[in-house]
Amino acid sequence: MTDDRHDRLSECESLRGIAITLVFFYHFLGSLRGYAPNPHAHFATALLFGGSTGVDLFFVLSGFLLSLPFFRGSPLALGQFFGNRALRILPMYYLLVLAGAAWSGDWQTALHAAVFRGIGLAAMGSFGIVWWSLVVEVQFYLALPILVWLARQRWGRMVLVAALACLCFCYLKIASPAATGFWSAQRNSLLGRWPQFAVGIAAAWLHHRHGAALRGMDGKKRLWLGTLAALGSLVLLDAITLRGLRLFGVWQFVHWYKHYLYLSILWAVFLIAVIDLQPAFRKLVVNPLLHRIGLWSYSIYLWHAVFIVMLVLRLNIQPSDAQLAEYLPNFMLFIYMAGATLLVSATTYQLVEKPFLRLKRSRFLLIGQVREDAM
Repeated sequence: MTDDRHDRLSECESLRGIAITLVFFYHFLGSLRGYAPNPHAHFATALLFGGSTGVDLFFVLSGFLLSLPFFRGSPLALGQFFGNRALRILPMYYLLVLAGAAWSGDWQTALHAAVFRGIGLAAMGSFGIVWWSLVVEVQFYLALPILVWLARQRWGRMVLVAALACLCFCYLKIASPAATGFWSAQRNSLLGRWPQFAVGIAAAWLHHRHGAALRGMDGKKRLWLGTLAALGSLVLLDAITLRGLRLFGVWQFVHWYKHYLYLSILWAVFLIAVIDLQPAFRKLVVNPLLHRIGLWSYSIYLWHAVFIVMLVLRLNIQPSDAQLAEYLPNFMLFIYMAGATLLVSATTYQLVEKPFLRLKRSRFLLIGQVREDAM
């Protein structure tokens, strides 16, 4: 592997650090103020209060990183692909499922969670708040090999075109504020979230086909284009997030579902700008701190809501604007929650995730010359 390729994967790891930081702030600030619409939301803090967009970035990164090896000609080895995916997500996930079942005594829900079905936001108290996104990820893992196989058959491409038309129809039904029943129930499934992964796949294609040309541009032009694309995408991300906070709050999930797609497109632009261009503020995005947080991001993602919700309940915090205005107590609360989450997450990364990542590397090494430990 060349150093250049290693650097680009390090950039993806730093982007994961950004994603999990946004998600943490979303749940932390939401625990203080609540998730109702906020007409007074400010542009400067919109991405923190609307940090659920970090999940959009995770989905885009999954589409990008998992499809890129296949664009590079990697063979469709199902055992290798699913083995890597299982070693990456199952050990930590099953640890949290067992911990949640032991804490709540709800072993029936734990059995359903073990096979990624019937998981609601309230599954096993605070343990299951983020599990819905893992269900969507697993559905994507199952769908991607089928997509690749069809794309490599001449007749299969015609099937994909027809399937894409059907998926677009389904998405429009799901994204409608008037959606009910079956369609509204698919908002947290691959049927509703597939465009976000598709955006990541499109970014992987663009990187594969045109990344070398972008990286070969004149240094000054590359700097200006990268800065413009990265900064422009961040400004638009903030503006869309701000609109959602002011008008809908958490209910944008119902009334403005398409905003997830808009945000994902902008994250893909930001991703390409960081990887293939040279934004002036690159060191703020790609640095050892965010890289380390990115390495721990899966553990942080699974643990953070547990600590936040349990502490809020223990302290009997009533979310409100007045509670949010208690700056010093909230700062101390943030230090405690962030510190506890990082400590436990770093420990479980070392003791649970890392041994299985080593096993994954030793058994499956490289897929299409892309290191999967960066995924």
